[in-house]
Formats: sequence, C-alpha cells, structure tokens
Amino acid sequence: MRLFGTPTSPYTRKARILVRAAGLEVPLVDTRTEDGAAALAHLAPLGKVPVLEVADADGSLLTLPDSSVIAAWLWTHHAPALRASGLAPPPEAWAERDALIVVEGALDAAINRFYLLRDGLPNQGYVTRQRDRVTTTLTWLDARMPAFARPLTPAALSLGCALDWMAFRAVVDLARFPRLAAFRDAWTASGVGAGTEPG
Repeated sequence: MRLFGTPTSPYTRKARILVRAAGLEVPLVDTRTEDGAAALAHLAPLGKVPVLEVADADGSLLTLPDSSVIAAWLWTHHAPALRASGLAPPPEAWAERDALIVVEGALDAAINRFYLLRDGLPNQGYVTRQRDRVTTTLTWLDARMPAFARPLTPAALSLGCALDWMAFRAVVDLARFPRLAAFRDAWTASGVGAGTEPG
C-alpha cells in the first residue's frame, strides 16, 4: 500500500488523516520528486494527487485516484477504526453532501487562482472569477457550517484541510470569516491533523 501525493496538497492531507485514523501505516510517495512523479504518471493518467495504491481482495493492485474515492474505500474496509478515531462516515443527508461539494469547490478555486497567479497570468478574467468564487463560497460556508465538533463529518474534515492550506498559501484573510476562523482554531486545537500540516 502506497499513497502518492505532496506534503502541501490539502487533498493528500485529507487522505493522510484518514489513512492514519484507519490505523494503517502507509508511506507517502512525494510526487514532487522525479521518481515520485514518474511512478504517479504510470499509475494515474490524470496526474493529480492523491492516489492510493492498495491490494484488492484477489491480491491485484488497485489504484484509487481521488481523495473522495480513497475515503470511500477506507470507510468500506476500515469503518470501525475510523469511527473510533472520531470521524463520521460519508453523508447520507443532502445538506451535508452539499456542504462537502461547496468546501471542495472553494478549495479548487483557491488552488487554481494561486497557481495561475504564480505562473504569471494577469489578475483578470478567469483568475478574478476564481477569487470571487472563493469569496462567495467562504461567505456561504461562514453562514452555514456548524462549529467544530466530533464526530468530524467529511465536510468538516475537508474544511479543516482547506482552511489550513488557504492560510499556508496566504490566499484568504480568514479574519473576514469569523465562524470559519473559529472553526480553524478549534480544528488546530483538536490535533486531528497534527503531523500532516502543509509544508
């Protein structure tokens, strides 16, 4: 079993937290290295991270190419350990699913904007629409996300990883979103992501 990703990726971080909560010791293959990038290209044609390589029931290797797919596989195979770690299973309620999509949409827009600006694109057009999408979705989440609590829902797990990445990359002033800032403070104090911080 191997997890492919980068220490800075919030989606890789989510997978790392879940793998650890499941009680599994899975090495992280850093895809920023030449060997890691080559291995990722062989396993996952999209080239996005994280990717979890696991043994299927028949012993063949199975490639799970997305954090949500990884989460679903872990819940299928390690639910008791995940529950014991204070995590909640994938949501059945539509409102919870909606929150998860909005959290990850805000994160995707923030990531897009960060890398487009870093690559030298002007702060206009699509780039500014990404900024606006981040602001709109964080405003929506600030009004609707409950306070940090256990068991930690999938949306809350994604939110903690997203807010830490946004702070790490300095792409958002969280002081503009007081409930989200309070959530992040409680998330940090809980230690749920300790040892997986972006860096």
